[in-house]
Amino acid sequence: MVLRPVPIIHVVTDEGYMIFHQICVLRAERMVSPLLTAGGWGSSPDGDLPTRGKNGSGRGMRYALSTLAACAFILCMCFPVYPSAAASPVRESVPIPRGLASAISGDTAPERIAAAFLGIPYRFDGAVNEFGQYSMFADQSRIFPTPGLNCSGLVLVASRLLLGKNITLSEAIRDRLGDSGPGAPDGEDWDFGWDLIMNISEGFPREMLLPGGKVQDPASVTGCSPRGYDIHEPGTWEELPDRLLPGYLFLVSLNVEGHRKGYGLQHYHVGFIHVDESGRAWFYQTTGKGAVSNRRDLKSPQGQASFKRAFANSGSKRKMMLVLAVTLPR
Repeated sequence: MVLRPVPIIHVVTDEGYMIFHQICVLRAERMVSPLLTAGGWGSSPDGDLPTRGKNGSGRGMRYALSTLAACAFILCMCFPVYPSAAASPVRESVPIPRGLASAISGDTAPERIAAAFLGIPYRFDGAVNEFGQYSMFADQSRIFPTPGLNCSGLVLVASRLLLGKNITLSEAIRDRLGDSGPGAPDGEDWDFGWDLIMNISEGFPREMLLPGGKVQDPASVTGCSPRGYDIHEPGTWEELPDRLLPGYLFLVSLNVEGHRKGYGLQHYHVGFIHVDESGRAWFYQTTGKGAVSNRRDLKSPQGQASFKRAFANSGSKRKMMLVLAVTLPR
């Protein structure tokens, strides 16, 4: 199954839909109420079930009940109540960090939101808390007056604004499987990048993109497997760019074996991909070496070559990229 562009269809929110549904029911009750009275049927002393009137005729009630049934049928067929679980979370208010307000305040266009993060300085462990303040993942009590993000901080704050969900720092770094805390056999935080992209996308429609045009339900994966696309495999660049389509936020976790002493597999770096209106697939990231947040177009030969140089293999250790496609809310 290959992801297809999201159709441009306006979807009414569950809350608005339920209000509309109740209005229709009330209008139906008003239409039927006179018919009940005309047939000699009033209300019981308890106010719930109809009781027989003095004229003894059941004709009005039969007509009323048939009309009520018809109204109910039309309402159910035309305006069914769908379970809310199928919908994306309701968009929340997300504080805009210092230095970005002038670029994106009042603008929810994904392209402008993503591009607003270009040039933000790199800061070790730098993040933005749920109040819009520059802080750190490990020490959330520290507040900085100036902008600064590491790769995880960039992905988190951009995802908050793109998805409309004010994810807290603690929610974002939760150890999902309880396998990477202090003293973990595979090393502390070995799957930090995997945890991060999974936690950020929790509750949204999402699919893991795998080589061969395959997809997998993220609920069935772990940080160990699958590892995703081989960055230096030619087939990756023959296939992956065509799967990067508008309407999605693509969260990326780069992973490699033996990246750090004492570790086996490690999800050591994260970024995100957004496809703009012209079809360019921008990979956004930040590193200490790069000094500021930057981007590359993964659909252009130049962007692909730059990406592969930036993430060259470590000897025989192959670098892989796990790509999680998350449907952007409308």
